Amino acid sequence: MKFLKATLIVGGAVTQAVALPTKPLTDETKAALENLGVDVAKIPQLNGNGCEDACEALTEIYGSEKVITGNTPAYQDATKSFWSAQQGEVKPSCIFIPSVDKDVSAAVLASQLTECPFAAKSGGHAAFAGASNIEDGITILLRDLKEVSLNDDKSVAFIGAGNNWGQVYKALEPHGVTVVGGRMSGIGVGGLITGGGISYFSNKHGWALDNVESFEVVNAKNGEILKASEKEHSDLYWALRGGGNNFGLVTKFNLHTIPSSLLWGGTHVFSEDKFSDVISAFVDVAKHARDDGNAQQYVLFTSMGGSNIASAELTYTKDESNPAIFEKFLSIPSVSNTTSTRTLAKYCDDLNAQDPYGKRDVFWNRSFKLDEKFANWAVKRWFEMNSVVSKIPNALLGLTFQVITEPMLEKMSEAGGNALGLDTSSGPILLMHVLGIWSNASGDETIYQFLDDFFSTIADEAESRGLGNDFIYMNYASHFQDVISSYGGDNKEKLQEIASKYDPDGVYQKLQPGHFKLDGAPSS
Repeated sequence: MKFLKATLIVGGAVTQAVALPTKPLTDETKAALENLGVDVAKIPQLNGNGCEDACEALTEIYGSEKVITGNTPAYQDATKSFWSAQQGEVKPSCIFIPSVDKDVSAAVLASQLTECPFAAKSGGHAAFAGASNIEDGITILLRDLKEVSLNDDKSVAFIGAGNNWGQVYKALEPHGVTVVGGRMSGIGVGGLITGGGISYFSNKHGWALDNVESFEVVNAKNGEILKASEKEHSDLYWALRGGGNNFGLVTKFNLHTIPSSLLWGGTHVFSEDKFSDVISAFVDVAKHARDDGNAQQYVLFTSMGGSNIASAELTYTKDESNPAIFEKFLSIPSVSNTTSTRTLAKYCDDLNAQDPYGKRDVFWNRSFKLDEKFANWAVKRWFEMNSVVSKIPNALLGLTFQVITEPMLEKMSEAGGNALGLDTSSGPILLMHVLGIWSNASGDETIYQFLDDFFSTIADEAESRGLGNDFIYMNYASHFQDVISSYGGDNKEKLQEIASKYDPDGVYQKLQPGHFKLDGAPSS
C-alpha cells in the first residue's frame, strides 16, 4: 500500500496531515457504492495518487459539470463564494457539487479510498482558512441540496444543507410558518445549527440546535444516511446539537416550525457619553427576558469616523412598535434610529447587506456571568487597548454583547439536552465577542495578538470578580480557541465516545480536519 501526505492550510498556517494508507476497492466498499447508485465500473484504477485519483473518480461518475478543477471561471467563482478572504485563498484539488444526499456519501467514500482530505461548505461563513475549504483536497459544495418543504400539518420543515437562511425564510413565508434560524440571510444552515444558532426567536423558543426534529447525516462506515432524532440514534442527535462537524456530514435538517409574523426593530446608534446608560438598558432587557420572550438584542461597541459609538440592534418578534421591554433603551437620546416593521426575510436581507464578503475576518469570544459593573469595565478596557488596531489599513473591529438568557438555558435541557454543557445555574450569561475585518494579511498577527491579549485581560478580571465562565460559542470562536473542551470534561468525553461509535476510523477527524475538532483548537 502507498502512503500519502495531504498538505492542509488551517488558520493560515501550512501543516501536514497524518500519513494514511491508500485503501483497495474492496467488495464491502463496492457494495456500499453500488447501494448509493454508483456505477463502480466507472471508477478508474487507483494509482496511489490521492486526491488526483479521487477527483478523477468523481469526474468519471458525475461528469465535469459536478467536479470543478483547474484555473477555470467556475473554480474561481466557487472559491470566491466564501465570506472571508482567508477561506477564499485556499485552493482545493477539486470542488465537488453533489445533487442529492447520496452523492455526498459517495464523496466521503471516495475520500476514504484515496485518503484525500475533504471539507464541506454550507454557507462558508467561517472566519479562518480550512474551516469549510481545504488545500489540495476535495471541497464539497452543498449548494444544490436546496430542498425546503413541509410535512402535511406544517409542523416540520425539511431543509437541505445547501440553503442559506434567506432562502429558507423566503420559501416558508407563503405558508405562514418559519423556523428558528440565523439573523443574516447569507449564513448557511449547516454550520449555524451544529454550532448553536442564536435567533430572533431564541428567548421564546431556544437556539436553532434546540429546535431540530431530526438530522439526516452521512455515516462514515458505509455512506448510509442515518436519521438522528430524540428516538433514533439519540446519542448522535445529542452530539450534533453543538458538536460541529465531528460526527458526519448533515445533508438535511428537519426543524420544528413556529408561526411567522412581521418583526419590528432596527439599529439605534448612541454616542460615547451614553455608554453607561446603554449597558444599563442592555442588562435590564436581559434580566427581564422571562417577562417578554419576543425581545432580542445585541450591542456593538466600535470606533467609526473618529468617534466611539454603541450600536444596539433591538428586535421584537411581533408587529408592535416601541414595546415596553425596550423602554430604557428608547429613553436614551440616539444619534440615529432605523427601526421599522419588516418580514423576517427582509430584516435578514437588510442586515446581510451590511456584511461585506472578501475581507480578512476574525471572530473571538468568551463568556461571563452577567454583571453591569463588569460590562462597563470591559467596554472601557476595549477602547483603551484597541488603539493598536488603528495602525492597520482598513481595519474595523467591534466588541459585541449578547446574553444567553435564562429562558434560552431552560430550552437547552429539552429533547435530551444538547452538547454545550450549559444550564440555568450559570445564567444569565454575557456572551462577549469580537468581529474584525481588515484588508491585508500583513495585519493578521497584530490583530490576533491584540485579541488574545484583550480576552486574557478580560478573563483575568472576570475571575477576580467571581464572574468567570468557561463556555466558548463555536459560531463566534477564533481558530486559536479550543471550543469542545469549553463544554466540560464529561461532555467532551461523551462526544469522543459517540464519534468513536459512529466513526471508528476517525474519518471526520483525520480526513476532514477543518473547523473545531474534538482534540483541540484548529491552530496553536
